[in-house]
Amino acid sequence: MNLNQFNQLNQRERLTLLAGALIVAVLLFIFGVVAPYRASLKRLDTKIASKQRQLIQVRQLGQEYKQLQQQLAASERRLASGRDFSLLSFVEATSIRLAGRDSLVSMRPQPTATMEGFREEAIEVKLEKIQLNQLVQLLFVADTAPAPMLVKALRIKPRFDDRNLLDVVITFASYRRSS
Repeated sequence: MNLNQFNQLNQRERLTLLAGALIVAVLLFIFGVVAPYRASLKRLDTKIASKQRQLIQVRQLGQEYKQLQQQLAASERRLASGRDFSLLSFVEATSIRLAGRDSLVSMRPQPTATMEGFREEAIEVKLEKIQLNQLVQLLFVADTAPAPMLVKALRIKPRFDDRNLLDVVITFASYRRSS
């Protein structure tokens, strides 16, 4: 529509046409500018929240990494300090001290295994007629041994003649760097 045609319209038609044009302009502005802007803001807010969660996870992983590094350093120190450590004599002395010589039935060394630069020495210990607190003390001493040590297997059976006493078979393992 050109200007001559617009001027030929009566005032009511011009107002209706201007109101329609204004409504179309407002709708174009809303759907062409405001709605995409708000959708973009919503997308960006979602990305910000996602990145914040990722940042929290990275910080947690960093803390976990530091803890693992500290554990590794402590394990390396224990490994270095346990060079003269004898698993057989340590387990025997500890078992006799905590459970008594009568309770120590057998000690069977297991085959030595080497993996990833470490040599594993294992020993199977059979104890009879021991109390639960003696077993707990033995496990604690193994956990705090001067050399890296762990319990590979543990079988506990209550005795048939006295339910307060236990028969236990424990396999201890000790690690050192292979030469």
